[in-house]
Amino acid sequence: MSHSQSPNSLVPIGPEQLPSTQIGSDEQFAELAQSGAFLARLQLYTKGHAVNKKLVGPGNYGIPLPDDKVNDLGDRVFIIPFARRPKAIDMSDKDAIIVSYDPKCEEFKRIQVASAEKESNCMYGPSFLVYEATTGRFLEFFCGNKSARAEAANLYPFLPLSQADIDAKAAAGRDVSKLTPHPAVPVMLTSRLVEKKTYSWHVPVVSKCDDLAEFKSLPTLERATKEITAFLTVKDNGVERAEPGDERAR
Repeated sequence: MSHSQSPNSLVPIGPEQLPSTQIGSDEQFAELAQSGAFLARLQLYTKGHAVNKKLVGPGNYGIPLPDDKVNDLGDRVFIIPFARRPKAIDMSDKDAIIVSYDPKCEEFKRIQVASAEKESNCMYGPSFLVYEATTGRFLEFFCGNKSARAEAANLYPFLPLSQADIDAKAAAGRDVSKLTPHPAVPVMLTSRLVEKKTYSWHVPVVSKCDDLAEFKSLPTLERATKEITAFLTVKDNGVERAEPGDERAR
Protein backbone atom coordinates (compact mmCIF):
# COMPACT_ATOMS: atom_id res chain seq x y z
CA MET A 1 0.00 0.00 0.00
CA SER A 2 1.38 3.39 -0.97
CA HIS A 3 1.86 6.07 1.69
CA SER A 4 -0.82 8.19 0.00
CA GLN A 5 -3.46 5.48 0.17
CA SER A 6 -5.81 5.56 3.17
CA PRO A 7 -5.93 2.32 5.15
CA ASN A 8 -9.74 2.64 5.01
CA SER A 9 -9.95 2.90 1.21
CA LEU A 10 -11.58 0.13 -0.79
CA VAL A 11 -9.39 -2.55 -2.32
CA PRO A 12 -8.86 -1.45 -5.97
CA ILE A 13 -10.10 -4.70 -7.51
CA GLY A 14 -13.21 -4.58 -9.69
CA PRO A 15 -15.90 -7.22 -9.20
CA GLU A 16 -15.51 -8.31 -12.82
CA GLN A 17 -11.96 -9.41 -11.98
CA LEU A 18 -13.02 -11.77 -9.19
CA PRO A 19 -14.32 -15.34 -9.27
CA SER A 20 -17.46 -16.22 -7.29
CA THR A 21 -16.97 -15.08 -3.68
CA GLN A 22 -19.80 -16.98 -1.99
CA ILE A 23 -20.67 -20.58 -1.29
CA GLY A 24 -24.26 -21.24 -0.28
CA SER A 25 -27.64 -19.70 -1.08
CA ASP A 26 -29.26 -16.57 0.32
CA GLU A 27 -31.76 -18.87 2.03
CA GLN A 28 -28.96 -20.71 3.87
CA PHE A 29 -27.33 -17.48 4.99
CA ALA A 30 -30.65 -16.07 6.23
CA GLU A 31 -31.04 -19.12 8.46
CA LEU A 32 -27.45 -18.97 9.70
CA ALA A 33 -27.75 -15.27 10.55
CA GLN A 34 -30.41 -15.85 13.17
CA SER A 35 -28.84 -15.60 16.61
CA GLY A 36 -29.27 -18.61 18.82
CA ALA A 37 -32.18 -21.02 18.74
CA PHE A 38 -34.80 -18.58 20.00
CA LEU A 39 -37.55 -17.04 17.92
CA ALA A 40 -37.37 -13.25 17.73
CA ARG A 41 -40.49 -11.08 17.94
CA LEU A 42 -42.30 -8.85 15.48
CA GLN A 43 -43.81 -6.07 17.58
CA LEU A 44 -46.03 -3.04 17.01
CA TYR A 45 -44.66 -0.11 19.02
CA THR A 46 -46.87 2.68 20.32
CA LYS A 47 -45.26 4.01 23.50
CA GLY A 48 -42.74 3.08 26.16
CA HIS A 49 -38.96 2.91 26.53
CA ALA A 50 -38.04 2.11 22.91
CA VAL A 51 -40.24 4.92 21.55
CA ASN A 52 -39.08 7.40 24.20
CA LYS A 53 -35.44 6.61 23.33
CA LYS A 54 -36.25 7.06 19.61
CA LEU A 55 -35.18 3.51 18.85
CA VAL A 56 -38.37 3.05 16.83
CA GLY A 57 -41.19 5.33 15.72
CA PRO A 58 -44.66 5.17 17.29
CA GLY A 59 -46.99 3.15 15.08
CA ASN A 60 -44.04 1.30 13.55
CA TYR A 61 -43.26 -2.39 13.58
CA GLY A 62 -39.89 -3.56 14.81
CA ILE A 63 -37.80 -6.49 15.97
CA PRO A 64 -36.32 -6.12 19.48
CA LEU A 65 -32.57 -6.79 19.44
CA PRO A 66 -29.96 -7.38 22.15
CA ASP A 67 -28.27 -4.41 23.86
CA ASP A 68 -31.44 -2.31 23.95
CA LYS A 69 -31.72 -1.94 20.16
CA VAL A 70 -34.62 -2.26 17.74
CA ASN A 71 -34.71 -3.06 14.03
CA ASP A 72 -37.30 -0.47 12.94
CA LEU A 73 -39.23 -1.92 9.99
CA GLY A 74 -41.46 1.10 9.41
CA ASP A 75 -45.19 1.66 9.58
CA ARG A 76 -46.09 -1.29 7.37
CA VAL A 77 -44.65 -4.77 7.04
CA PHE A 78 -45.34 -7.67 4.74
CA ILE A 79 -45.58 -11.13 6.23
CA ILE A 80 -46.66 -14.68 5.46
CA PRO A 81 -48.44 -16.32 8.43
CA PHE A 82 -47.58 -19.99 8.76
CA ALA A 83 -48.91 -21.19 12.11
CA ARG A 84 -50.72 -20.10 15.27
CA ARG A 85 -50.86 -21.18 18.89
CA PRO A 86 -52.49 -19.88 22.09
CA LYS A 87 -50.13 -18.14 24.49
CA ALA A 88 -50.28 -16.57 27.94
CA ILE A 89 -47.32 -14.86 29.57
CA ASP A 90 -46.72 -13.58 33.09
CA MET A 91 -43.87 -11.05 33.23
CA SER A 92 -44.60 -9.73 36.74
CA ASP A 93 -41.30 -11.26 37.90
CA LYS A 94 -38.65 -10.43 35.30
CA ASP A 95 -36.35 -13.08 36.76
CA ALA A 96 -38.95 -15.85 36.47
CA ILE A 97 -41.15 -15.27 33.41
CA ILE A 98 -43.93 -17.84 33.02
CA VAL A 99 -45.33 -18.82 29.63
CA SER A 100 -48.25 -21.17 29.00
CA TYR A 101 -49.51 -22.53 25.69
CA ASP A 102 -52.46 -24.59 26.97
CA PRO A 103 -55.72 -22.66 27.53
CA LYS A 104 -57.07 -25.57 29.56
CA CYS A 105 -54.31 -25.52 32.17
CA GLU A 106 -54.66 -23.61 35.44
CA GLU A 107 -51.58 -21.45 34.79
CA PHE A 108 -52.99 -20.17 31.51
CA LYS A 109 -56.35 -19.42 33.14
CA ARG A 110 -54.63 -17.60 36.02
CA ILE A 111 -52.65 -15.39 33.63
CA GLN A 112 -55.77 -14.72 31.55
CA VAL A 113 -57.68 -13.50 34.61
CA ALA A 114 -54.71 -11.45 35.86
CA SER A 115 -54.34 -9.74 32.47
CA ALA A 116 -57.51 -7.75 33.19
CA GLU A 117 -55.78 -6.04 36.11
CA LYS A 118 -53.99 -2.77 35.41
CA GLU A 119 -50.18 -3.06 35.19
CA SER A 120 -50.30 -6.80 35.94
CA ASN A 121 -47.65 -7.51 33.26
CA CYS A 122 -49.77 -10.46 32.15
CA MET A 123 -50.93 -11.00 28.59
CA TYR A 124 -52.71 -13.68 26.57
CA GLY A 125 -53.89 -14.23 23.04
CA PRO A 126 -53.01 -15.85 19.69
CA SER A 127 -49.35 -16.14 18.80
CA PHE A 128 -48.42 -16.41 15.12
CA LEU A 129 -45.36 -17.74 13.33
CA VAL A 130 -44.77 -15.32 10.45
CA TYR A 131 -42.16 -14.87 7.74
CA GLU A 132 -41.16 -11.20 7.30
CA ALA A 133 -40.44 -9.86 3.82
CA THR A 134 -37.43 -7.56 4.22
CA THR A 135 -35.42 -9.54 6.76
CA GLY A 136 -36.23 -13.01 5.45
CA ARG A 137 -36.72 -14.12 9.05
CA PHE A 138 -39.30 -16.22 10.80
CA LEU A 139 -40.69 -14.24 13.75
CA GLU A 140 -43.34 -14.50 16.44
CA PHE A 141 -46.21 -12.01 16.25
CA PHE A 142 -48.02 -12.16 19.58
CA CYS A 143 -51.46 -10.53 19.84
CA GLY A 144 -51.51 -10.36 23.61
CA ASN A 145 -53.63 -7.29 24.41
CA LYS A 146 -57.34 -6.61 23.89
CA SER A 147 -56.96 -4.54 20.70
CA ALA A 148 -54.53 -6.98 19.08
CA ARG A 149 -56.69 -9.98 19.98
CA ALA A 150 -59.64 -8.37 18.21
CA GLU A 151 -57.63 -7.90 15.00
CA ALA A 152 -55.98 -11.33 15.22
CA ALA A 153 -59.16 -13.00 13.96
CA ASN A 154 -58.63 -11.17 10.64
CA LEU A 155 -55.29 -12.93 10.27
CA TYR A 156 -56.72 -16.44 10.61
CA PRO A 157 -58.00 -16.81 7.01
CA PHE A 158 -54.50 -16.13 5.64
CA LEU A 159 -52.95 -19.10 7.46
CA PRO A 160 -52.32 -22.22 5.38
CA LEU A 161 -55.11 -24.79 5.60
CA SER A 162 -54.18 -28.43 5.08
CA GLN A 163 -56.46 -31.41 4.67
CA ALA A 164 -55.29 -32.55 8.10
CA ASP A 165 -56.52 -29.22 9.54
CA ILE A 166 -59.90 -29.68 7.86
CA ASP A 167 -60.18 -33.25 9.15
CA ALA A 168 -59.41 -32.06 12.69
CA LYS A 169 -62.13 -29.41 12.48
CA ALA A 170 -64.60 -32.00 11.21
CA ALA A 171 -63.71 -34.33 14.08
CA ALA A 172 -64.43 -31.46 16.48
CA GLY A 173 -67.93 -31.08 15.03
CA ARG A 174 -67.26 -28.03 12.84
CA ASP A 175 -68.98 -27.53 9.50
CA VAL A 176 -66.20 -27.96 6.92
CA SER A 177 -68.36 -28.17 3.81
CA LYS A 178 -67.03 -24.86 2.48
CA LEU A 179 -63.40 -25.44 3.38
CA THR A 180 -60.73 -26.48 0.90
CA PRO A 181 -56.96 -26.76 1.43
CA HIS A 182 -54.96 -23.67 0.48
CA PRO A 183 -51.42 -22.31 1.00
CA ALA A 184 -50.45 -19.41 3.25
CA VAL A 185 -51.49 -16.02 1.87
CA PRO A 186 -49.22 -12.93 2.14
CA VAL A 187 -50.45 -10.15 4.40
CA MET A 188 -49.72 -6.46 4.94
CA LEU A 189 -49.68 -5.24 8.53
CA THR A 190 -50.28 -1.55 9.17
CA SER A 191 -51.66 0.25 12.21
CA ARG A 192 -54.23 2.82 13.21
CA LEU A 193 -54.29 5.23 16.11
CA VAL A 194 -57.05 4.84 18.69
CA GLU A 195 -57.67 8.04 20.64
CA LYS A 196 -59.52 8.40 23.93
CA LYS A 197 -59.97 11.48 26.08
CA THR A 198 -56.85 10.94 28.18
CA TYR A 199 -54.69 8.54 26.18
CA SER A 200 -54.10 6.96 22.77
CA TRP A 201 -52.45 3.87 21.33
CA HIS A 202 -51.83 2.07 18.04
CA VAL A 203 -53.52 -1.18 17.04
CA PRO A 204 -52.54 -3.57 14.23
CA VAL A 205 -54.50 -3.68 10.96
CA VAL A 206 -54.48 -6.75 8.71
CA SER A 207 -55.02 -6.63 4.95
CA LYS A 208 -54.19 -8.89 2.03
CA CYS A 209 -50.94 -8.39 0.12
CA ASP A 210 -51.40 -8.99 -3.60
CA ASP A 211 -47.79 -8.47 -4.67
CA LEU A 212 -45.11 -11.06 -3.87
CA ALA A 213 -42.54 -8.58 -5.18
CA GLU A 214 -42.55 -7.15 -1.65
CA PHE A 215 -40.66 -10.29 -0.58
CA LYS A 216 -36.94 -10.43 -1.31
CA SER A 217 -37.06 -14.21 -1.00
CA LEU A 218 -39.44 -16.95 0.06
CA PRO A 219 -38.69 -19.78 2.48
CA THR A 220 -38.14 -23.27 1.20
CA LEU A 221 -40.59 -26.02 2.14
CA GLU A 222 -37.87 -27.62 4.26
CA ARG A 223 -37.22 -24.47 6.25
CA ALA A 224 -40.92 -23.63 6.68
CA THR A 225 -41.65 -27.16 7.90
CA LYS A 226 -38.77 -26.99 10.37
CA GLU A 227 -39.92 -23.63 11.77
CA ILE A 228 -43.57 -24.69 12.02
CA THR A 229 -42.66 -27.91 13.83
CA ALA A 230 -40.46 -26.05 16.34
CA PHE A 231 -43.13 -23.37 16.89
CA LEU A 232 -45.89 -25.87 17.61
CA THR A 233 -43.81 -28.20 19.79
CA VAL A 234 -44.85 -27.56 23.40
CA LYS A 235 -42.99 -29.10 26.33
CA ASP A 236 -43.57 -29.43 30.08
CA ASN A 237 -47.36 -29.73 29.79
CA GLY A 238 -47.54 -26.41 28.01
CA VAL A 239 -45.87 -24.31 30.72
CA GLU A 240 -42.37 -22.80 30.47
CA ARG A 241 -40.38 -20.86 33.02
CA ALA A 242 -38.04 -18.72 31.01
CA GLU A 243 -34.89 -16.88 31.91
CA PRO A 244 -34.57 -13.12 31.26
CA GLY A 245 -33.64 -12.52 27.62
CA ASP A 246 -35.12 -15.82 26.45
CA GLU A 247 -36.95 -14.79 23.28
CA ARG A 248 -39.41 -17.66 23.63
CA ALA A 249 -40.85 -15.89 26.64
CA ARG A 250 -41.61 -12.68 24.80
